[in-house]
Amino acid sequence: MKRKSFKEASMLWEAERSKVVKSTSMAAYSLIIRNHLAPRFYWLDEITPEAVQELADQELKSGHGITTVKGIVLVLKMIVRYCEKQGWMAVRPLDVSYPKKRKKPNPQVLDVDDERHLLSWLTSHRTLRNIGLLVCLCCGLRIGEVCALKWTDIDLPHKIVRIRRTIHRIYLSERRPHKSVLTVGLPKTEESCREVPLIDILAAELEEVKRKTKPSPETFVISGKLRPIDPQTFRNTFRSVTDELGIPPRKVHSLRHTFATRCVESKCDLKTLSSLLGHADIATTMNLYVHPGLEQKRRCVENMMNLF
Repeated sequence: MKRKSFKEASMLWEAERSKVVKSTSMAAYSLIIRNHLAPRFYWLDEITPEAVQELADQELKSGHGITTVKGIVLVLKMIVRYCEKQGWMAVRPLDVSYPKKRKKPNPQVLDVDDERHLLSWLTSHRTLRNIGLLVCLCCGLRIGEVCALKWTDIDLPHKIVRIRRTIHRIYLSERRPHKSVLTVGLPKTEESCREVPLIDILAAELEEVKRKTKPSPETFVISGKLRPIDPQTFRNTFRSVTDELGIPPRKVHSLRHTFATRCVESKCDLKTLSSLLGHADIATTMNLYVHPGLEQKRRCVENMMNLF
């Protein structure tokens, strides 16, 4: 059996896999190969059960979560199975042991005072990027979704925003390392294509911006141009705003978590909340945002005892 390099084999696997997989998924695979697998394996015969376990252990030690490491190992296993079918490798088991999964930390959420402060500041400092942050806070959109919003998605007469696309960053593995481009594609799941109501304050802000800028329907809301804003630029904007307001450092995604948390606190039913967030199933919503406190548990037990 002729010795074959991992780089050559993985390139052939990518070419084959790209025929049946979305470009966004292939971009993620290419990134894993370039950053995690190619630096570790030069020849295919170096991929042994011991080497794969060592790969997983070192990735965990470097700070990656178990889910991320499982994804890295999964890509490696897909490449190995492809190579086995081609006759480039002998069939071998690649079982990996992982430590027990640690409990996920609760989502980052702004406290009520910080949320009020932010809401007041955004409405008094009207810029396109600040409007974008306001949309995240009041509609719970993901960062890729808000960056991909066009004015044609904003139905002001009916006070609705329609989510129909998102921004992806595609890494071009055939080009020089780290070269990437922004692309506009479909949201992550079918459920992510949804309609979210606009509250009055947000509808009024959007109407005022539209009146002043007179954009075309195909103009992106946050960039004000026919091309979208880079999500990283949008993240930098949020960091600058929180620094100025003295709000503890948060990711833009914390605005989505804050929206969801306030909905739960307002007794929004979980089916409706799941639909607003574009979750694929209600279990995702429950796992992220429903955390019963002691008093809630106490009421539950007391109500149960009242039946006797």
